Amino acid sequence: MKSQLLLPQALICGLLLLCFSSNLVAQEMKSQKFVVHEDVVLPNKMMEYEKASKSFVETLSKHAGTEAQFMALSTDDMRYIFISPIENMAALDKSPFAKMDAALGKDAAKEVWSSWDGLFETHKDYIINLSTDLSYNSGAIMEDGINYRHMVYYYLYPDKEAEAKTVAKEWKALYAAKKVPYGYRIYTGGMGTEPMIMVTRWAKDASTFHAQNSETLEMLGDEAGALYQRTLALTKKIETVDGQMRPELSFMPATNVADQ
Repeated sequence: MKSQLLLPQALICGLLLLCFSSNLVAQEMKSQKFVVHEDVVLPNKMMEYEKASKSFVETLSKHAGTEAQFMALSTDDMRYIFISPIENMAALDKSPFAKMDAALGKDAAKEVWSSWDGLFETHKDYIINLSTDLSYNSGAIMEDGINYRHMVYYYLYPDKEAEAKTVAKEWKALYAAKKVPYGYRIYTGGMGTEPMIMVTRWAKDASTFHAQNSETLEMLGDEAGALYQRTLALTKKIETVDGQMRPELSFMPATNVADQ
């Protein structure tokens, strides 16, 4: 993480599972924007990176009030992802870390933000949009202990976004018709991403997820195979990522995460 995290200049110059603002309950919204910061951490620097991130959360808790909030996710391929809700694009004009920086002073703030120097290979910022219209049975995603995440990114052909959303609605209808007990959340790409649909599913751990996935496929039956072929026809690339939510690297001062 660098000082550019969630700052507008990073989004302007460079231009991203999720669901945690106390006044932005996903079940009551059709969509929700999130700004995401992603670091690809050097493998031999992982422990230093996590130490710096934990220290940052401790510092932030002393100075930031409730303006800053983010959830952290680490992935099997050494990505650390920090996700924060925004009400609209205008929110990017204000740094949520301004109170901390002011309280620390220029030199101390610079030292805090330099803590990650040399610990990652690349970093970027982008916007994603949670679509509750396309998501299914997603209320349990933030329950305590449900930290495993399985994410599939479907990168779409540029002229296929509308059709992909239609197919996503058919997936939701199929899940509902078969009464599948396990849910998923759908995110679409925003500023800084390719056209995409990202599907996030969750479980207590990897083995539980794979058991649930096998059960789901059996319940969906042959109809899922035909729908998947239609999905592939709209997709130029697929990326699968597994990871863990990291509460100890997150900063959610005024949020009951379990309710989101």
